[in-house]
Amino acid sequence: MTHRSWIAISGFVWLAIGAFLLYKGLHLISDGTISSDSLCFRMRGVFGSARQSGTALIAAGLLVGFIKGRFVLSKTVRRVAVRILSLPLPVRFSAVYAPSYFILIGSMVALGISMRFLPIPVDLRGFIDTAVGSALINGAMLYFRAARGALRV
Repeated sequence: MTHRSWIAISGFVWLAIGAFLLYKGLHLISDGTISSDSLCFRMRGVFGSARQSGTALIAAGLLVGFIKGRFVLSKTVRRVAVRILSLPLPVRFSAVYAPSYFILIGSMVALGISMRFLPIPVDLRGFIDTAVGSALINGAMLYFRAARGALRV
């Protein structure tokens, strides 16, 4: 496969995982608006109602995700794109990603799974998933720009 294809595939993977996490996060925040032991319920005095608190959590999660995607994950995208572009053609799957990348992915999955067992309010988990999903979607857009050649790597 070509360099451009591998960079685009990386973007599609981030986009799919980001969309899944964003959907899951929005659903968890929505569940939090009807639960009496949630962060949304506790913040209803500040925002007027649990629903408005949920909307504020969603907006904050999207903002945090946007900032993380543009300023933190952009470095990862550049590093992976440069690595892929430096490989000789045809590029093999085993050479595309460094072992440290797989360790990072594994630790993120383990952290996500462990959040199920920690005593965290459902809407706070939703906020985290919304922020991470938004960040991954923004990172995916950077991969697509790199694949198109518009992002200087």
